[in-house]
Amino acid sequence: MKERVKNVKIQWVEFENLKTGLKINRIDFNKDVTLLVGLSGVGKTQILKVIEYSLNLAVNKDVMLYPYRVGLGIVTDNDKYQWFYEINEINEDALIINEENKYGFVYEKLECNGEKIFERENEKVSVIGYDKVPQPKRDESLILQYSEDKNFEKLISGIRKLYSVEIELAVRGGIRSESFSRLKSKVTDTITNEKKVEFKTFSHLPVALKLYIAKRYYPELYIKIFEAVKELFMELEDIDVEEDSMREMYLVSIQVFGKKLLQHDISNGMLKTIYYVVELFTMSEDSLVLIDEFENGLGVNCIDLLSELMLSERNDLQFIITSHHPKIINAIDKNKWRIIDRSGGVVENSGSLEYGIGNSQHDAYFNLINRWEFEGKI
Repeated sequence: MKERVKNVKIQWVEFENLKTGLKINRIDFNKDVTLLVGLSGVGKTQILKVIEYSLNLAVNKDVMLYPYRVGLGIVTDNDKYQWFYEINEINEDALIINEENKYGFVYEKLECNGEKIFERENEKVSVIGYDKVPQPKRDESLILQYSEDKNFEKLISGIRKLYSVEIELAVRGGIRSESFSRLKSKVTDTITNEKKVEFKTFSHLPVALKLYIAKRYYPELYIKIFEAVKELFMELEDIDVEEDSMREMYLVSIQVFGKKLLQHDISNGMLKTIYYVVELFTMSEDSLVLIDEFENGLGVNCIDLLSELMLSERNDLQFIITSHHPKIINAIDKNKWRIIDRSGGVVENSGSLEYGIGNSQHDAYFNLINRWEFEGKI
């Protein structure tokens, strides 16, 4: 029986783009919420992308490789892991991954509580518990290649459990009728054939399908979703998912003032709010939530509610977000801020106290803006 890992969090990340020279010095994250604050172009989005890219390398095959040098700290239950890797050009006579990509892993090391689990440097490879190991694939992380090994069960399951949930969705899209019907049939079979199926079984599914399942099989969950959205949009009478036979798509629908509206007729702010609320109530435990410019497409009243939900509804989630909006920045404790600054090709970060913007939460954002203005940055 596999040992279940309960809590997983990203602790820190550091990064260097070996092609462009951009370097991000080590940045530490909180267990709950970390707000990356900084002017446009300083590297906030790149930080999110590096985390997501690294996690994809650990769990997915056929990820396009780029010349990166990355370090990542991960905490699972009581264990602290450090994963370092470098992807760079490989020798011409070595494996060429595909015609467009001549990069491969030239270095990789994983440590647990200071003990080396595995390490590779070009052709030299060592793995704990093995006297000899086969030559690893140059286009895949060792974490992925050893993911099924029983000696690494707890270690790998913990790392693989931590995945990013991208809330910035293409909310104007839907789900093709054929795909929706196939997934719906599988869900129905699961609920019919198994006893007491917890909703988290379906937490990886698309938002529209999760909303459909909640309304039909988990009424208490649906009511929480509906009431949270209705708090912002008092005219709302119903939220559902229906087929648009003309488009051969399943789309989110709402009812207001007795009139039904399909997804393409719903305002972008309202539709995005529905997606946010559904995800916040249904995403799986210990998810890492990366949100770039949280305020984009949202009305001012939506920002208040969603900020509150994000900070109070799910204590198990870890949020790493960026924002330029004063309402969001002021709503998050300044001790949760990491202020991002850039000098040439180096991205630095510091806490609010280190940055010297005062002790008062009320004045923190004001002092930050004043400092940037004094330094001629805005």
